[in-house]
Amino acid sequence: MNAQPQSGGLATTLRAALNAGLGAGLGIGLVDGAGAGLRTGTSGALNWLGCLAASVLVYGAVLSVVALLLGTALHPLLRSKPLGERVATLLWVTVGSGLTLGLVWWTRPWIFPGLSITDPKRLVVSLAFLPVGLWLAWGLVRVGGRAPLRAKWAAAALVPLCWLGGGAFLVGANEDSRRLGEVNERTAQMPNVLLFVCDAMRADVLGCYGNERVQTPRIDALAKEGVLFERALVQAPFTGSSFGSWFTGKYPRRHGFVRMAPDTRMAPNITLASHLKDAPLVGGGRMERDDYHCVTFMTGALSQSAGLARGFDSYFESFMGHHLVDVEDPWSLFSSELLLFVARTKLAQKFDATPVASEASRWLRANGRKRFFAMVHLFATHTPYDPPDDVRALYCDPAYEGPLSVFRSDHAFAIHEGKAKPTEADARQIRDLYHGGVTYTDRQIAQVLAELERQGTLDDTLVVVTADHGEELGEHGVWEHNHMFQSNLRVPLVLHWPRKLPLGKRVDALVESTDFLPTVCDLLGIQPPQESKLDERGRDYGTVDGRSVLPLLDGRAQSIRDVSFAENGLEMSAQDLRWKLVVPAVDEQNRPLALAGETIDSLAVRGVARARLFDLQSDPGETRDVLATERAQAERLLAALSAWDASMPIPRIEIVLSPRDVIENARRMAEIGYGDGIGQELPSPGGAK
Repeated sequence: MNAQPQSGGLATTLRAALNAGLGAGLGIGLVDGAGAGLRTGTSGALNWLGCLAASVLVYGAVLSVVALLLGTALHPLLRSKPLGERVATLLWVTVGSGLTLGLVWWTRPWIFPGLSITDPKRLVVSLAFLPVGLWLAWGLVRVGGRAPLRAKWAAAALVPLCWLGGGAFLVGANEDSRRLGEVNERTAQMPNVLLFVCDAMRADVLGCYGNERVQTPRIDALAKEGVLFERALVQAPFTGSSFGSWFTGKYPRRHGFVRMAPDTRMAPNITLASHLKDAPLVGGGRMERDDYHCVTFMTGALSQSAGLARGFDSYFESFMGHHLVDVEDPWSLFSSELLLFVARTKLAQKFDATPVASEASRWLRANGRKRFFAMVHLFATHTPYDPPDDVRALYCDPAYEGPLSVFRSDHAFAIHEGKAKPTEADARQIRDLYHGGVTYTDRQIAQVLAELERQGTLDDTLVVVTADHGEELGEHGVWEHNHMFQSNLRVPLVLHWPRKLPLGKRVDALVESTDFLPTVCDLLGIQPPQESKLDERGRDYGTVDGRSVLPLLDGRAQSIRDVSFAENGLEMSAQDLRWKLVVPAVDEQNRPLALAGETIDSLAVRGVARARLFDLQSDPGETRDVLATERAQAERLLAALSAWDASMPIPRIEIVLSPRDVIENARRMAEIGYGDGIGQELPSPGGAK
């Protein structure tokens, strides 16, 4: 005789939903947890087991709620089914929903990369993935349903074990970071350090640098009460290399981050954050690990995976969807990679237009009276230029009817590849959008500083406002960055600490991004890193190239260098207070050039970039090449550049061009008649910043 179908009311369906949620939590928690452990490099068997168990607990709790809601909604369709079928159906729908979310998230780098999850195109993709996720879940549920009864009982027993073990791990594994940065006798007279790096911000767009149109009241006030550097120069016109120089005090070909490509990673170096853990004090003794709490708030162009965040105790990565991570807390690190937590962080950002500034403000609210080194990476002046409406209205022409409501990197690539040509109105709109980003950045800086002002600790803090590079806004027919013009290399640099630094001082001497680390060390009264780091060929990777700028502020020196150097994949430059020489670094076949043995005459005809000399005094916009008439100046700078090039431990010959460099070289080849160049199929620049 056949068994009669088991029926029941809503309570039976909810019981089935709870079983389905716990089962889905076990499966997804283990799978996503295993991936998170591999991505974060979780070490130690106990940490692995504890984090996996906690993952099952968290997923089980969330998916149980989801399953209960689904069960309530689907009860009219399930009420006539036996309990087992209700469990299977709800398990199928719950797992299918989770798999769909995973498919949407993990395919972002390949399907409409860069678009928001709420963009209509991405929503269509999400709907398209729903049947795929449900189909995969259906297969998994069927396979699970055919498992031996012993395996099912084992899985059922594993759920409470994971909940108990995961709960115990979460209670015991929380790292107590409250002692980090507690003021003590070593640090009582030292300042906090708050570094704002405004990605792609030019110096000439700020009011304190003479711009009368763009509104930057908070930065201007810092400059008025602090020190402004007129000639602050970066050593590379792109993010990774430049940050490497800020943090290590070294040139890119010494710290090792030399390519503008998303897969580039900096070799292990002493960074300012790591140095603060054990730096020798000038008067004797050493810093200790807990003296400073080092924290970095980042977007996505900068990532701890690039090796740049060495020494930071905590980090926040907005674009990656990583919550504020305490690196010594295994669960904090592990959970930042769980899709559930990433989705939560990204969802919260949909309701917060300034997630990096907001997270920094929250952290300072709780930790602002500690000793801290905090870096805040702001992105509003980087593509896409898309300021909020109230800021946009300050600059953009309401009568503009062109296609550019936002300016993105793909727009710039289309212009460079000859596929698009902006009209004068388009170019003005792009600049207006960029100017809106400048004002928006200023407001975010004000938002963060307001927290220190409320606590009365702003005067205890060295505030630094600068940029990793500038931005080209069409002045030379190109856009964005990774160009060797002053618009890319000259950046704002403002220091504010009224208790130690002069008020309203403007410095005209050459300073570099490499000078940040030794300057902070000088202000804190600690010795800069003195690392003996030679390879098997005797090449020196340990020397700090930068110099403290304090002698420029107290009258001990009028300058700390005669020439500043910079490079990217295609060119190198040397400049003094007036003259700037730019020379090619690769030939027409993208092969690196060594400067040894080269002359001004040979470099004037070799390579795609060709040597050029600019008189920055009479031609600050770099529109006239005076190489032919000022050979003595060019030869003098070439000698300095050649000596500098030879002193770098990483020779040019070892640098592999990034895809973006190859694209730029092809564009230049087309301009000077080397075949059709641009018409060839070129590699995608990917996520290079």
